[in-house]
Amino acid sequence: MAQSIDFNALKARTMGSSNDEEAVTVDTRGLISKVLSRYSGKWTVLREMIQNAADASATRVTVKFETLPSTTVPIPAAADQTTMLKHVISHHTLRRLLISNNGNSFNEKDWARLKRIADGNPDETKIGAFGVGFYSVFDDCEEPFVSSGSEAMAFYWKGNSLFTRRLKLTEAESSPDTTFVLDYRNNSSPVPSLMELAKFLATSLTFVGLQGIDLWLDGWNLLRLTKKTAPSEKVSLPRDIETRTPDGIMKITGVIREVAQVDAAWMKGIEWSPQTTLSASLEGIRDTTSTLRSFFSKFTGSTNNSSDKQITETFESRGEEGDLTVIHNASVFLHINTASIQTSVSNSLSSELERATRKPPPKRTSIAILTPSYSADASSKRSEVLSSVLPSKSGRVFIGFPTHQTTGLNAHISAPSVIPTVERESIDLNTRYISVWNFEMLRAAGIVCRIAWAADLSSIKLRIVPKGGSKIRKADVASFIPEAVHTANQFVFRESTPSATLGQTIEDSFWMCNKNASIEILSTRGVLPTHQVRIAPKELSFMDGIPSLPDELVDSSKEFVKKLTDFGLVTEVTVSDIKRELENSALTSAQLKEFLVWIGRRAVSEEIDKRTILSLLKSAVANEEPSDGRPGGVLALDGIESYLNPSKIPADLPVPPSVMPFKYTRLLDKRELEALGWIELQIVPWLRWLLDNSGNRNVLPADKDLTQNPQFAAQVLPILSKQWDPLSQSSKQTVVNILQSQTVIPVKNGMKRPEEAYFPTVRLFDDLPIVFGLQGVKEKFLAALGVRKTVELGVIFERLLNNDESTDKDGAIKHKWSHVDLIRYLASVRDDIPAKDIDRLRNTKICTAENAEHGTSGRQRYKISELFEPKESHRKLGLPVIEWAGKYASHSKEGQFLSTLGLRSNPSATEVIEIMAKAATAGDSALQAKSMSYFITEYHTNKYSTLNMARVTLCFLPVDGLNKLSAPKDCFTHEGASLFGLDILRRDLHPHANIFGVQEHPSIVDCVQYIIRNPPKSVTEAKSIFAYMAVRIPELKSADGTRLGAAPIVPISAGQATEKKPIMRYISPESCYIGDGEDFRDIFDFVNFGQMGNLFLQAIGSKQEPTKIEVARMLVKEPARISSKFQSPEKYLKLLRSLAESFSTLRRQKDLIRDMMNSPFLLASKELPSQPSTTTQAKEVLGEADDTFEEDELSIKEWRLTAAKDAVIVDDYQSFTLFKEHILAAPQEENLEKFYAALGTPFLSSLVEERANWGAKSSDQKAATRLQKLINERTRLFLHEQSSDSIKHDTKWLERHLSIVVVHSISLRRSLKNSRASHNQKRNAIITPQGSGYTLWISPGKYDLYEISQALVHILLSRPKLHSILTLEMLLKTDLYDLRARGYNVERILRKRQMEAQIAEDQRQKQIEEEKKRIQEQEAEWRKSQEQQTTEESSSGHAMPGLFPDSPSNPKPRGDDERVAEHDLQPRSLFSNLTKRFGLDDNKQSQNPFQSIFRSRSTQEEVSNQVNDSNMPPPYSENDTQKSTEKPTEPKGVTSPHQLQNNLLSAISACRPHGASGVYSRPATDEVKETKSYCDERPSHDLEFVATLPSGMHFLEAKSVADRSAFLSENSTAINTFAKLLVECASVFSLRLESLSIFYDPGGKTIAFNRAGSIFCNYLYFRQLHQARLLQDPVSGRTDALVYWWVILCHELAHNLVEAHSSDHSYYTEGFVAQYFPKVAARLLENQ
Repeated sequence: MAQSIDFNALKARTMGSSNDEEAVTVDTRGLISKVLSRYSGKWTVLREMIQNAADASATRVTVKFETLPSTTVPIPAAADQTTMLKHVISHHTLRRLLISNNGNSFNEKDWARLKRIADGNPDETKIGAFGVGFYSVFDDCEEPFVSSGSEAMAFYWKGNSLFTRRLKLTEAESSPDTTFVLDYRNNSSPVPSLMELAKFLATSLTFVGLQGIDLWLDGWNLLRLTKKTAPSEKVSLPRDIETRTPDGIMKITGVIREVAQVDAAWMKGIEWSPQTTLSASLEGIRDTTSTLRSFFSKFTGSTNNSSDKQITETFESRGEEGDLTVIHNASVFLHINTASIQTSVSNSLSSELERATRKPPPKRTSIAILTPSYSADASSKRSEVLSSVLPSKSGRVFIGFPTHQTTGLNAHISAPSVIPTVERESIDLNTRYISVWNFEMLRAAGIVCRIAWAADLSSIKLRIVPKGGSKIRKADVASFIPEAVHTANQFVFRESTPSATLGQTIEDSFWMCNKNASIEILSTRGVLPTHQVRIAPKELSFMDGIPSLPDELVDSSKEFVKKLTDFGLVTEVTVSDIKRELENSALTSAQLKEFLVWIGRRAVSEEIDKRTILSLLKSAVANEEPSDGRPGGVLALDGIESYLNPSKIPADLPVPPSVMPFKYTRLLDKRELEALGWIELQIVPWLRWLLDNSGNRNVLPADKDLTQNPQFAAQVLPILSKQWDPLSQSSKQTVVNILQSQTVIPVKNGMKRPEEAYFPTVRLFDDLPIVFGLQGVKEKFLAALGVRKTVELGVIFERLLNNDESTDKDGAIKHKWSHVDLIRYLASVRDDIPAKDIDRLRNTKICTAENAEHGTSGRQRYKISELFEPKESHRKLGLPVIEWAGKYASHSKEGQFLSTLGLRSNPSATEVIEIMAKAATAGDSALQAKSMSYFITEYHTNKYSTLNMARVTLCFLPVDGLNKLSAPKDCFTHEGASLFGLDILRRDLHPHANIFGVQEHPSIVDCVQYIIRNPPKSVTEAKSIFAYMAVRIPELKSADGTRLGAAPIVPISAGQATEKKPIMRYISPESCYIGDGEDFRDIFDFVNFGQMGNLFLQAIGSKQEPTKIEVARMLVKEPARISSKFQSPEKYLKLLRSLAESFSTLRRQKDLIRDMMNSPFLLASKELPSQPSTTTQAKEVLGEADDTFEEDELSIKEWRLTAAKDAVIVDDYQSFTLFKEHILAAPQEENLEKFYAALGTPFLSSLVEERANWGAKSSDQKAATRLQKLINERTRLFLHEQSSDSIKHDTKWLERHLSIVVVHSISLRRSLKNSRASHNQKRNAIITPQGSGYTLWISPGKYDLYEISQALVHILLSRPKLHSILTLEMLLKTDLYDLRARGYNVERILRKRQMEAQIAEDQRQKQIEEEKKRIQEQEAEWRKSQEQQTTEESSSGHAMPGLFPDSPSNPKPRGDDERVAEHDLQPRSLFSNLTKRFGLDDNKQSQNPFQSIFRSRSTQEEVSNQVNDSNMPPPYSENDTQKSTEKPTEPKGVTSPHQLQNNLLSAISACRPHGASGVYSRPATDEVKETKSYCDERPSHDLEFVATLPSGMHFLEAKSVADRSAFLSENSTAINTFAKLLVECASVFSLRLESLSIFYDPGGKTIAFNRAGSIFCNYLYFRQLHQARLLQDPVSGRTDALVYWWVILCHELAHNLVEAHSSDHSYYTEGFVAQYFPKVAARLLENQ
């Protein structure tokens, strides 16, 4: 807003005004129409009238429709009642509606409120709130009439205004009833749908306090509704339910429960509707409650509610003929839970509710919940009239009558204190304060629903009686499940409409009002809290002791149960529940089967972890029922470990008690049983258990003894035989071990151990025990057990071999068997011979050898394993060969059997080697060759490669060149092994070296050890050994390489002791270097043993050249030796440079750095003075101290080795030139200086003490200010080019901590610490620390930028260099634009200058304002004094002192001026003196153009004015001859000097930059009595912009200039000088520099001109008049130029006040000169 307005004050003024008051008028008809437009529901009139009746405590309401006959369809002749009723319903139209009630008659307040809109019932216990319900009658009725008691009121219209009249009725006319007479506005309204109307009336009776409603149509009583209520009972509030709402506004104090019966008696005509009625026409019919809004809904396609569609559908369905006057009856029973609610409303909320509803909120209210009774008669539910009374899937919210809002559950909720919207069809949940109240009411409704639920469940709980015990079982609750299902379905919450928030709020309150997370529910153990109830799957029927939801309840009340599970109120049966039940009671056999099936499936699906499974099994106990004559017992699952597989072990055989009986596991598969942690009962443990308990009659009876009962053995052994093949080898062995020692084999004479029994096929002897009575037993099983197929060897040896001869039973002689016969027999029964008999055959000497000698007891016998097969190769080697008759075949049955018994097919490698060694020792070269040939030939065939030849210590291999034998590990094939004194295998055996295990090379470890113990004795020997070792480099391990590298094994010649034997010294490979070593051979040991030898040395630690660390250590250790070796400082410096480059590596060696800091290994130089020359002596006489190149060339530089602390780093070259003879200077190379500094070398600047002395402070510090600005500006450029690590302080720090002072003299004394050397020097600039900052002292006059730069770099940079000083000096000297041309980024500085210029402009404006203020104060004083002098001046007649003679204020007669000479016509007084002072009055043609101005001004006063003022005067010139003839007729007042000063300031302020976008307005001035002329601006039209000068001024050139760029380049210095001069002139006036411009017009005569406030000065005149003079004499030349151009500016500034060259302009020009003369004079004095 443009300005701030105090609206409070404005309102107070308005209210306090005396204007007439005016009432606000209301269009009553329009208002009622707008109110009715909010009523969108049907039957609105009836709803409001019935509600009013209930508020009036009526018990019965009568609704009567009176009709008019049809004008088109005549009444049927002789019609019966049914026909007449049909005719009336079909063709009559409505004339009047009468609504009567027997409630209280209207009192005076009621009559008054009836005629006031929006004046609701103030009784907070009543439903009416807005006071607009009655006006719904105006929807169809134009002028209603009301009769109540002894009074009546009629409504009528006058225009758009509604009026009433009241009448006092006579006693005869009076009636106790209240009747509303509503005549329809038109006669076209049809009879409404009677069934829909009947259902509405039935629903209306639900919660209101009425007891009956009658419906009449003309003379027919169509419907009679009656409500009866049984005595109520008080419901106890559960303790675990919070009865207060969350916000604390509502609290339920009590609940009563009652059963209501609604009876309906109706004519059948209600159910009838005309067949011809179309659904489309019904949409347009207006019933008694249709509104304008329902009419327009036809065009929008919307319908009021779903009941309209129901009307259409039911009309077409009803067409039954018959007596329509027949009365039908029906009843319905309802459960109503009514809660008393106490409210607690804050004062603020109460006031807001009262403002909105016109009544305070009730302190007590009620909420009722209506649900259908479970015992309701099914026939009543089929009654259509009463169908709307019972809630279906979703009930409605009643506020006296049903609203459009559904509750979301199968129950009606009556909340009379809920605040509806105006039309009372919806609940207001949006209005700020009303929504707070309504939400609390809804939450209270949810709590009441919860209490009703608890009451229903409590009723069921009281009626459940346990049968057959103290505990309630599932059978006890079965009859109550349907009732629980009915109750649960009543409280299933669905989405409410149209507001879903309402239903959600009630539901949230229903579920959350409990103090504990629980709700009552019917379970298989009765009504219990949900935290004790579970949802049990059907497969958990064995857990009937766990309270669970009945399956019928879960299936029939899925939505309610889902809510319970979603909220976590009911969970499925948990493992903990099952475990608890298992611990409390034992399972029956049937339950055990179900339990195992359940837990098995859960285990397989991993729903239960293994730990839980074990816990459940541990807790489970079952009672086994008696069966098969056996008593029952207790089966504890805790001890079960296995299950039975009947396919392996029959279920009828005895099993261990740890095995679960098969009858319980029949329904479980293998995966489920194993998931329980049980394992399958295996044959081995079962068999072991049978044998372990075979003698224990407490476990197994005698008929189940495997060792005693042949029949039981005949049952068990076939099972074992059947399972024999799948058994693992270890299991088979275990079975064999278990049974072999037991009498488990049935034979003819009893039971035998397996090894004592024979197969029936063994017939060698008749008395053998043969297996008997076993069926289905595999032969291989019995054989595995040890049942014999052959006769025992002992028997054979005893009966067949020990006798030389024997006789059979017939007396015939039997020859004894030879070993060949025995072998042949045994080979024939090989498969039947037991293993131990085979072992016995191996260890018994039963065979003879070929060519064996006979002993005393016969030929010697051998074990079979001691003999070889009869082969020729074996005979050549002299091996014992088995004696065999006939041809021996190794692949025959006998040969294979002998091989099994150990007959050898070939000798071992060791045996062949022993044969070779013995033959060589014995000198049997033939046998040695045969054995060696055999070994080589049969090496692979006989697998001799398995022998580790390295372990053979027997010497059997011939050595090359020597008559000796060697073991395989002691000889080698490579010739290099001889270098180490080792044997070489005979050369013809080299191809077979691998066979004999001979290595090519000796062990690398042995070689290393040998070299370390026996270093080479000469270089030649070393070359051979090192060359051989080079071949072995890949075999060297790091440890071996380390040992060799550190061992002194490298021979180096140390000189000649004799001519034949040199003296050798040994060093380690790590200490020597390979090659020639041009750079370091004088320092380190370099060797060359050939390419291969050098390669070996490199592999063990030798390097091509030493590392920097090694060089540094050598240098620190022996600096003098190395220096003497080099004999050149350049070589030594080169070495130091390499160390400096690698210093980052060296510094990690702390011990090395410590030695480097202390050792004198650094090279430094000292300047030795030469004999001084005559030039030097002369300069010393003159006191000059400047360095000269001649001295540098004549000085002698002495190099010395020194420690780091004794050298000096030259960081101040000037000090170095002074003290170079007294210091040891480090090499002046950056890398070396950093290297020296890191080792502790001090800087020269830290050793030189400087003491500065300066003179008195100069009074003129402007040079310091300019220098300060220049330094701050240019150091940014300087530091921008430096690296960040070299910058000590940045520009920001410099701006804060550097100050500059101009002093008259500066001297500096330098002295070297720890020395008497010192030096005095006169300086032009020096910098010293002052507190936390620095001060730069400079001498007056021209800056010595080199010394300034020299002083600054030491505080800007950490390590300043000479080139740094020169760079900074260049940046300080060079113009910004030249720097930009050289590539420097100066744009930021230029922008900063612009900002500074803006700040300066602000300061200038501030100064001008201050000066204006001062002038105003002076003017006030001047006027006061002027008034005092008025009388004196009039009496004396003298002119005012100090007045200009030719001023327009001068009263002198102008005629006298005609006789004055021309030189007397020039300006006088102060200005005249100034022209003389400035050299402008020279009695000739002046160079100053303003003399012509002064002359023309005088002549203008003498010449008569012959030109009309409206004509434009010509351009000014020196010879202007115009005269003014006008003379003053009376004295005129003198112009105030302060007015002049104000005008001058206005002229200065009016200056602006050339090309400014604003419109130039010449400033207003006080009247000055002067003539007028104008100035020529025509040169401006021929100029073009060229450049912007560093000062910010624009430079322009005339179009006639040919090469503008060349001209600008050639004259840039002079132009900038001219610009600086103009800057000084402008500073006198505090003039904006942007308003000044310089132009160059070589052909023009204009010195300067003012164009629209911008002043342009011609460089041509400066160039011709002042440029040369300034170069010759800067001081006096500057004075003349400054005065000249200052006067020019005075003239041009006057043009900002007066455009023409008139007397006014001259006057202002003189004013500028007079006003600003002191300032320009002060500037002139500063430069003297």
